[in-house]
Amino acid sequence: MAAIAPFIVAPLKDLCVKEVAANFENTPDFGPLPDKYVKKVVDILPIDLPLELAGTSINDEDYWKRRCCARWSTLEVTAHAASWKQLYFERNLEDALEQYDPAINSIDDLRRLMTYSRRFVQTIRLRQLPSHLDLNIMFDCMINSPSSLSVHYSLKNVGMDYDRSLFGMKLADCRALARCLEKAETLTHLDLSNNGLDDDKVRMLASGLVENVSITHLNLAHNKIADRGMRALAKLLDARSVISMLELQDNHVHTEGAKSLARALKSNCSLISINLRLNRTGDDGLKVIADALRGSRSIQRLNVSSNSAGVNAAAALAALVRVSESLTELDASVNTEFGSEGVETVRRAVEQNTSLQRVDVRQCGGHVDDELALAENLRARQERRARTKTLQRPA
Repeated sequence: MAAIAPFIVAPLKDLCVKEVAANFENTPDFGPLPDKYVKKVVDILPIDLPLELAGTSINDEDYWKRRCCARWSTLEVTAHAASWKQLYFERNLEDALEQYDPAINSIDDLRRLMTYSRRFVQTIRLRQLPSHLDLNIMFDCMINSPSSLSVHYSLKNVGMDYDRSLFGMKLADCRALARCLEKAETLTHLDLSNNGLDDDKVRMLASGLVENVSITHLNLAHNKIADRGMRALAKLLDARSVISMLELQDNHVHTEGAKSLARALKSNCSLISINLRLNRTGDDGLKVIADALRGSRSIQRLNVSSNSAGVNAAAALAALVRVSESLTELDASVNTEFGSEGVETVRRAVEQNTSLQRVDVRQCGGHVDDELALAENLRARQERRARTKTLQRPA
């Protein structure tokens, strides 16, 4: 006859933990439970609790990690302030906005979700917005949030149903967003890259941006901004500007647009990074920009790669390098008309500069010896800086 296993009564504390967890949805209260038992309860709570209940009652990161991992396969918590709870709320809201269809979904439900989520959301990254939802709704519901907004008006996984009209911002989208930007007080980062923005759309956006005093990082890369659009953006960069990072790479800015930017840079004291890579400023355009930046005490990073600039622009960049005490990174690569004379001029200027840490003049038509000498100079400079830090480190 087989032996009968002894019946073991579970400790009362464990039974209480299971009971609290089983009834948590109806009675979301830990009462006077000590912290170690609260943790045990949370560890066995189901991950499908109503969002508003879980958000209000549970701060345990392990719980939110379980909830995140059960829903999404690719996760990067460091992009969400290293908080699993923030990651869940941000990704959940992003999914709701990306998948919103006014013919199927209730706008009231979306409003309720945005209103509740605003306490936990700092960053919103929308990879598609097929509904072209008026973003005023989001800003009205999410007071004091978000601080970072990235919107790409596209459509994922279209396959053979590709339709060009489904991609890019429309003028109505720009008009609505401009109204949002006028009253946005906590938004510091705005990314509208790759949205098919042309001069008319950028001018509409600029009408709202000119009233904004919170955005410090503006990304308008990979669009169709030409000289008229650049003229409108230049008005945002006067002495009152708070924009510190401006990304305009891969647009259609020519010489006249560069001149408009240069006029604004003469009085600007906030910009620390400008990216104009893959534009068409030409020799004259890049020259006036470099000349304007000679008086800047804030500029740290400048990227003017692939702008069809020549020897005059190289000389202007060299003059900037010689006098600048703030510039740490300069990328002037793939300006093939610099020639050996232009590259040598920049190299000699770098030797007189003490702040630069990175310089790129590859594929500018210079001699290999100049490029190698420049690289060696910067490498030796970095080694000296590293040794100095080591010696200054307290024992």
